[in-house]
Amino acid sequence: VASGITVDWAYDNGIKYAFSFELRDTGRYGFLLPATQIVPTAQETWMAILTIMKHALHHPY
Repeated sequence: VASGITVDWAYDNGIKYAFSFELRDTGRYGFLLPATQIVPTAQETWMAILTIMKHALHHPY
């Protein structure tokens, strides 16, 4: 269990959309991904960010 992070601070300060991303983890590498996983992880993260941005654009405060 992690103690307070920036997402907690954001919610406490009224920020509607606050997220925290973590790297893939299959249990084999932990968060020390091999180089072959860097680009696929970035692509997945970028798609998630675009989806969140589109939602926020259509659902402002």
